[in-house]
Amino acid sequence: MATYVETAAMANDTEPVGLFTEGAAGIAAIVLAIIALAGISTTALAAVTTIVIGVGLMVQGFNTAAENLRLPLIGGVAEFGSEVMTDCLGGGAGIVLGVLALIGLNPGVLLSAALIVFGGALLLSGALATRTRLGMPAGGAGIPLVAIPGSAATGGVELLMGVAAAVLGILALVTGEAHMAVLLLVGFIVVGAALLIVSATFGAALTRVFATNQTAAE
Repeated sequence: MATYVETAAMANDTEPVGLFTEGAAGIAAIVLAIIALAGISTTALAAVTTIVIGVGLMVQGFNTAAENLRLPLIGGVAEFGSEVMTDCLGGGAGIVLGVLALIGLNPGVLLSAALIVFGGALLLSGALATRTRLGMPAGGAGIPLVAIPGSAATGGVELLMGVAAAVLGILALVTGEAHMAVLLLVGFIVVGAALLIVSATFGAALTRVFATNQTAAE
C-alpha cells in the first residue's frame, strides 16, 4: 500500500509512482474474471487474471517503496517496510503460478495456490497498513513528519478481503473440479476489488492533501 504524508506544507513531496496502476489492474482482473464466469475460455482467462493481479500487487509494492525513499526515517535510513516485501513477493509468486497455469501445468491446483497467496498478501498488507512511522523529508530542516501507510478502514478492508480470498482458494483446492472454477473466479474478483479500493483510497487521500495545500496557499 502506497504511503502518503499527513501535512499540507509538504504536499509537493508526495508524488507517487503509478498512483492508480494497481487500481487499473484491479479493474482488469474483475472484468476478466466476470468474462471467464460467463464460460468464455475460463481456464486461460483465469490464468491471465492471476498474472494481472500479480502485476498489480508488485506495482503496489513499488509505489510503497518509492514513497518510503522520499521520506527517510529520522536517522537518515530509508525504511522500505514489510508491506513492500509482502506485496512484491505475493505478486511475483502469483505471476509465476499464473504463467505455469497458462501453459497447462495443472492449472486448477496452481490457480488455487495463487489465490491463497494473494489472500495471504492482503492479510499481511492490511495488518501492516495502520503502522505509524516518524520520518523527515530531505531538506526538511529537522522537522519530523508522520508517515501513515494507509488508514484503519483500508487496512480492515484488506484484512477481510484477504480472509475471503484465502478461504475461497482453500475451498477451490479441496472441492475438486465441480465448483473449482467458480470459487477461483469469485476469489479473483475479491482480490481485484481490494486492489481497486486501496488505489481509490490513496488517491482520495492524496487529493485531499493537495486541496489543503492549495487552500493554505490562497
